[in-house]
Amino acid sequence: MRPSGSDPSPESGQSVVEYALILLLIAIVILAILLILGDDLRAFVFDLLRTWFPERFSLPTFPTQWA
Repeated sequence: MRPSGSDPSPESGQSVVEYALILLLIAIVILAILLILGDDLRAFVFDLLRTWFPERFSLPTFPTQWA
């Protein structure tokens, strides 16, 4: 026999569904933000990394005359 206090209530399943819906909504909002600001966000992060680590994120230099 199970103790009477261990029976899962129907509300516990409802709260799991509510948490799942909230996580889904957050994921959709983040995806929408990334789709809208994708290029600007990528440029911002690249500029930030280039500022912090200039030797690693510098543009390659090419010789002016090819051999």
